[in-house]
Amino acid sequence: MVTIIAALKTFTGSVPVVLKDTNLGLVKNLGKTLFNEYLLPFEISSVLLLSAMVGAVLLATKDPKTTA
Repeated sequence: MVTIIAALKTFTGSVPVVLKDTNLGLVKNLGKTLFNEYLLPFEISSVLLLSAMVGAVLLATKDPKTTA
């Protein structure tokens, strides 16, 4: 009972967060940043991920064993 009273005593209403910049967190801004400032690392990582996917597919396929 003491804990509940102490918790209710220290409880204050939450204050909503108001952003000063309304464009914060938009996907459009992320795209502009990726394709302007980080174009080369973005392209290198995309080629690396593509080659990893191709390698995973090649490793996952089984070679047919031919008996002669």
